[in-house]
Amino acid sequence: MPDQAHQPPMPVERPATLYINDQEVVTLQTTPSHLDDWAIGFLFGEGIIRDLGEVARLSVDEDRGMIWADLPGLENLPDAGTRKRYLTAGCGKGVTFSSLKDALLLRKVDHPLAVRVDDLLAWVKEMQQNTPLYAATGGVHAAGLKNVATGELIVREDIGRHNALDKAIGAALRAGWDLTQVAALSSGRISYEAATKLGRAQIAVGATLTAATDQAVRLATHLGMDLMGYARSPKHLVIYTRSGRILT
Repeated sequence: MPDQAHQPPMPVERPATLYINDQEVVTLQTTPSHLDDWAIGFLFGEGIIRDLGEVARLSVDEDRGMIWADLPGLENLPDAGTRKRYLTAGCGKGVTFSSLKDALLLRKVDHPLAVRVDDLLAWVKEMQQNTPLYAATGGVHAAGLKNVATGELIVREDIGRHNALDKAIGAALRAGWDLTQVAALSSGRISYEAATKLGRAQIAVGATLTAATDQAVRLATHLGMDLMGYARSPKHLVIYTRSGRILT
């Protein structure tokens, strides 16, 4: 029988509920850390806010898994009959208010950022070296944003890959980063929802250790983004799109 005394720590998951203007909007299963980053990234990634200045107050109770955001300029809540929730394939029972049809209406990514394959591979490895929760449990996803202009790296972890991406984007926004100078990195597959978050943030390049879905590739091609999969070595990588942003 397995030795229970040597069982590694288990990943922690808890429900987190986001309130906008004191009204409940969504509850997701998350890793209960960096919930402030998650809230900002989720609000931005869903198009509920366009910039950090629209958030008058953000309050987080990580022990209870509750986040309150005051958005004085918001007239209609996302689930107040004007937008539909879509359950996603994201870990942790992901939800989005944007369908693929909605995502195809996003503004094209029109800035000139391009990166080399070798750099993307190196940045993915750098992300993997900054994942303490994965090292301890082997059961969480990671998302990273690499600032191409400054060399800085933000990494966030969560049981859900979309949550991890929201956390990373939220952290970058709170740090004042120019997202047009950023490449996104992920341990999990890039779905259309993840590609939507990248497109809305004007992040032109995404690389993952696994795959991108067909809908993500369709959206990335339409928006002028480039996605790379299996970013473990030059031998195994796949470049799904050809917008000229991943230099081989």
